Amino acid sequence: FKDGQLVSMVERHQIEGRPAQVIAQHLISVFDEHCN
Repeated sequence: FKDGQLVSMVERHQIEGRPAQVIAQHLISVFDEHCN
């Protein structure tokens, strides 16, 4: 959330079957895009 608005969401199908490192990299990129 940023200023009370949802800026990104990771859905179950985006997580299942993917390595933790790939999921972590996605979360890092979203954080960098919206929190810097």
